Amino acid sequence: MRNIVIKIWSGESEYGKLFLSFPLYALSKLYRACLLMRNYLYSSGVFKIDEVSIPVVAIGNITVGGTGKTPVVERLANRLKESGFNPGIITRGYKRVRKGTFCIDRNNDKAVDVGDEALMMARKTKAPVVVGKRRSLAIIEAMRKCNVDLALLDDGFQVKNIRKNVEIVVIKGEENDKDHNLFPYGPYREPLNRLRDADAILINNGCLGSEIAGLIEGIPTFMMEYRPLHLYNIKHDLITHYNVLKEKKVLAFSGLGDNRSFFEFLRSLGAHVVREISFQDHHSYRSKDIEEISSFRDVNLIITTEKDAVKISGMTIPDNLFYLSIEVYIEREQELIEVIQRKLGISGLTLPGLRAGKRVRKNWAN
Repeated sequence: MRNIVIKIWSGESEYGKLFLSFPLYALSKLYRACLLMRNYLYSSGVFKIDEVSIPVVAIGNITVGGTGKTPVVERLANRLKESGFNPGIITRGYKRVRKGTFCIDRNNDKAVDVGDEALMMARKTKAPVVVGKRRSLAIIEAMRKCNVDLALLDDGFQVKNIRKNVEIVVIKGEENDKDHNLFPYGPYREPLNRLRDADAILINNGCLGSEIAGLIEGIPTFMMEYRPLHLYNIKHDLITHYNVLKEKKVLAFSGLGDNRSFFEFLRSLGAHVVREISFQDHHSYRSKDIEEISSFRDVNLIITTEKDAVKISGMTIPDNLFYLSIEVYIEREQELIEVIQRKLGISGLTLPGLRAGKRVRKNWAN
């Protein structure tokens, strides 16, 4: 069903649009009403907003599907560490089996237990990553267990129940003016004008359309793109240069919010992608999946993503299976860091954190 809806958004499914447009439109109106009700309940004080004693920087998006926010979280964790903070990444751990609020053990935890993106971020950044449904409780856990002094809220733009000091939104540049309808009639998780609440906007792959460009005028805006780091051979624990992809016959598979972008990225590196296998986002791999992928003999290399790789460790892996490690490049990155620092410098935080009431000012900004 999800794939059909995505095809309707992109205009690929005329039959789906014909038969499902009205019910999707009706559900979209219901979704909008729920958003309005939720916003009212928070603004009126019926729902409480938690506060914590360290700065909270949220990174998120406004649409369904992959926009590239996870690599941004990883990059900012490293940059803020260089700036003198001890940042912790706070995430819900989507599709995790383990319940509760806990710090990830990057050496021993498994993706199925803690969530694929959560485990990947912990391994890649070496920063504390804490999983929890209630973000304020996860931040407190990070403060207690890991001495975290700044919280990076992964997928935090829609989170309403915690006070945030900085909000950064990632937009896909190439498609941002095509369809602004709310989910499920369109890909938007919130109305377009919510972008006005962002403190900074990152544009992934392309430029802004005219409507969004006019809407966010005055908000600091930065271009970003993916850059390859290396290929990693999972079975033999070896790193090699991504240039080995050039002119090789490649089978590419992934379970991302936007698999097509991954396949095209491989082609941009010179790979001859002869087979594409797309799974749903956060797909839980079985041994049978890897056996089927390994059965193709007309390819030189099998390439997947780092996010997918954390879910297949422990399975029988073919010799020619690699994952591509990437990083995000942010144009004028230092300016973005300065935007964050300025926002933190003019904000006061309150204690104790979980309940509105007692409010004690703490000057944590240097």
